[in-house]
Amino acid sequence: MVSVCPWCREPLSFRQRRDPSCPHCQRPLTAADGQKVRPVDLCAEEVEASQKERFRDLLLYGSIVVAAVSLVMPLLHVGVAAVIPFVVVAHMIAVRLFLIRGARRLLGTTRRIFNRWISRFSFLWLGIPGYGLTVVPVAGVVAGVATFVGLTALVHFYTLWSLHQERERRPLALWEKAVLAAFVVLTLLLLVCGAGLALLLGYSLTKLGEVIHLQP
Repeated sequence: MVSVCPWCREPLSFRQRRDPSCPHCQRPLTAADGQKVRPVDLCAEEVEASQKERFRDLLLYGSIVVAAVSLVMPLLHVGVAAVIPFVVVAHMIAVRLFLIRGARRLLGTTRRIFNRWISRFSFLWLGIPGYGLTVVPVAGVVAGVATFVGLTALVHFYTLWSLHQERERRPLALWEKAVLAAFVVLTLLLLVCGAGLALLLGYSLTKLGEVIHLQP
């Protein structure tokens, strides 16, 4: 049940939520099919049109910024390892705040969680390798811009698809569950392998130090 009116956004008491219309604006709270009226039922088209417009702007100006950053990346040498995660996080924040914020607010709780984490894992598994190629002079600019455009488009179209599914009251697709599960498994395997390599390296350095110390 809604806690605020989807039309005027005024709060509704527990008793008022059961009424057929809002006591503040007198608009219906229940659709013809008996389902509760939700904000996504009222403004999905407006939000979608606004996001498509922002998508074009973000691609234009973001590509220019990424191209400029990619030109500098080969000059950073060792420091590039710290810059690449920063670029990925900055890209992810820009997409979330500037592009998909409005649409994601209209999603249900479960679909919003799936949308958020599939997007985050996409940035992790595609963004870091893609932006990592920016260390290559000249060709890295193409790789950086392609990564920016590809990831932005991926999250943009997936969010609009999720918005359409939410509006149609459809359940999560099987492929969404499979993709998120695969991302989780791959990430856990990466963490376990990383921890194992760190322990192996530490053990090897300890043994090497003992050998050097025992030498006369």
